[in-house]
Amino acid sequence: MILFDSHAHYNDEKFDEDRKEIIKKVYENGIKKLICAGYNVRSSKKAVEIANNYNYIYATVGISPNDIPSAESILENDLENIKQLAKNKKVVAIRRNRNRLLLE
Repeated sequence: MILFDSHAHYNDEKFDEDRKEIIKKVYENGIKKLICAGYNVRSSKKAVEIANNYNYIYATVGISPNDIPSAESILENDLENIKQLAKNKKVVAIRRNRNRLLLE
């Protein structure tokens, strides 16, 4: 059986000091595929960067409802950044904002 972590946040700054070691330990302990989940533009960029460095890591990109007060407050530039990140071959999903797809 292959274990797959479908929602990890190794893109969080709390992993900046030991990210490589932790990812290595996770893999060595049986997690053979994982998704690093982006929740705003900055974390989405980091998730894609991490995914590009490991053949067994994939990324999601988007803006979490927790990071914005309403869909109307999302900046056009933020959406464009997410659209560009979503073109990366390692991106497997785009986060939805509540019940509305951000990239309509």
